[in-house]
Amino acid sequence: MNQFTEYFLPGNTILPAEEREEITLTALTALNTVHEKQIIILASNDVNDETLFLNGLTQNIVVLYDQFEALGYTVYLLQNGTSTSDRKAFILNYRTISSQDLVKNKMPIRAFIEIGMSIDALTRGYLRSVGAKIVKLYLGNILNIDIETIQNFKDMFFNHHIVGELDEIWTSPHYKQHIDYASILNRTPMHTGRVVPYVWDSCFITNYGTKDTMNWVPPSSWQTMDFVMMDPNISFQKCSFYSLLLIEAFARQYPEWRGKVQIINGDRLKLNANAYNFVLPSLTLFKSDRLVLHPRKKIHTILQENRSACFITHQWNNDYNYMTLELMYCNYPILHNSEGWADYGYHYSINAWSKAIQIMHTALTSHASNLPIYKTHATNLIWKHNIHNPKIQERWRKLL
Repeated sequence: MNQFTEYFLPGNTILPAEEREEITLTALTALNTVHEKQIIILASNDVNDETLFLNGLTQNIVVLYDQFEALGYTVYLLQNGTSTSDRKAFILNYRTISSQDLVKNKMPIRAFIEIGMSIDALTRGYLRSVGAKIVKLYLGNILNIDIETIQNFKDMFFNHHIVGELDEIWTSPHYKQHIDYASILNRTPMHTGRVVPYVWDSCFITNYGTKDTMNWVPPSSWQTMDFVMMDPNISFQKCSFYSLLLIEAFARQYPEWRGKVQIINGDRLKLNANAYNFVLPSLTLFKSDRLVLHPRKKIHTILQENRSACFITHQWNNDYNYMTLELMYCNYPILHNSEGWADYGYHYSINAWSKAIQIMHTALTSHASNLPIYKTHATNLIWKHNIHNPKIQERWRKLL
């Protein structure tokens, strides 16, 4: 914790101490065989080729499945979806189970973890009676989402929180600020709240395409490089406005730069009358026809269409992002303002505007020469969150 921690408002990201510690490789211990026949059930939304890239939550589920398998558990996805999409072999490798079979069959369940799905308290109670630990894992800004929902959608109701029969509340490190709120909301003791390790794997790149067709390609000139933004534009926490203003300032300071700004999820800006009719038209980039608004696209399509681009993202209370790791894995320059990853790649601060513009200039003009050290940054950051990192595995063993 830094000296300013006590002044943080509820809902602001404060990463736990272990997330700021340097992760170093330790000697592998003997394989753990205790849990070979124990089962973990992940209650989730339907995981298929369509949903996998609609929401980072679904990708999180897949990575956690792989993490628990690596620890020696047998894992199932509790699925109620009826998708008929043609699934790739990658997805077909994941075991699934229905609610009916879960109750019907006697299974040695070690943990039942709800991620993206909530089941009724009666079923939770049954699972507890057969020895399963019942956990709710929140992977989102639930405090801010709950406040926004009741403010902006007064008639909306959905079973985001189902209370009762939960043993523990878990959350990711960059949502640590919500753990007490989630515990109280679910009527679980606050001391049982747990911050779980953040994990990522390159499988979404390697199993859904060829990395060689998505790797960054040095441009002929930095002056024609495009900027790409992939923020979902769904809330104040995930919006491209700050990045747009930063690029606008960059374009004015460096008029020799003639590239365009590709805004993925830009179609959502058209739905906001203030954004589309007043904010965007006020930008010189808009007036010079250099803003291109795109609908939502898969990461593979975006990379293949922008092989020589520079990416930029802005986050508030979403300190970690799979997109950043995917871009670094494929060598793309990515400007990010994640404080938790400030030592990696091209980090800028929202409180240092002039310096941020200079970092943008460095990313455009010097990325090819910086690539060796950039790859080192990427490798170290990815290993820090890798499911095969012994320190990550040990923390998960203790949780389970």
